[in-house]
Amino acid sequence: MRGYLQFLETVKVVDGAFIHPELHLERMRQTVKEFFGTSVQETLFQELVVPEAMSQGNVKCRILYGASVEEVEFQPYTPKRIGSLKLVDGTGIDYSHKYANRSCLTRLLQEKGECDDVLIVRSGLITDTSYSNVVLSDEKGYYTPNSYLLNGTCRQRLLAEGKVVPMEITVNNLASFEKLYLINAMLGIEDEITIPVANIQF
Repeated sequence: MRGYLQFLETVKVVDGAFIHPELHLERMRQTVKEFFGTSVQETLFQELVVPEAMSQGNVKCRILYGASVEEVEFQPYTPKRIGSLKLVDGTGIDYSHKYANRSCLTRLLQEKGECDDVLIVRSGLITDTSYSNVVLSDEKGYYTPNSYLLNGTCRQRLLAEGKVVPMEITVNNLASFEKLYLINAMLGIEDEITIPVANIQF
């Protein structure tokens, strides 16, 4: 039943300060309104206390919620280094909201073989990896697929700031780009978590 659904919000914390909390609050607000008909308190991030042990460096704040906030965890964050991606077919999966149940993505991840992660394709269109949106670059600029699975907060912000351009990116035109960047709430373009497009396996 819809009332038993749980969702996740992952927020970056740097030296004790929440990064772009307004974007995360807005996504939580939209989610609880749609699924539960409730609301999220506007002062949520003012009232969350970052533990003293987590007040330095990059930290991940993980919020589990349903109709209300159920659990908040903080943990040190070090980005994974991704050297290769495997194209996998994700036709039929739905991750349009940041569900706590990620079983549909976990199943696809089992198909990565010797690669570090998967790049999910639906109907020939490039979408996301198992844990991030993607940005592709060439000598002219930065682009993000308009066929994403989840419209992540970093993706939304980069589009609003005009730093990336949305476009249709397909399996067939993937080779026209040079690098692929992994982006999410914890990772921006500037973090340079990238792989050469040549390292994407079909």
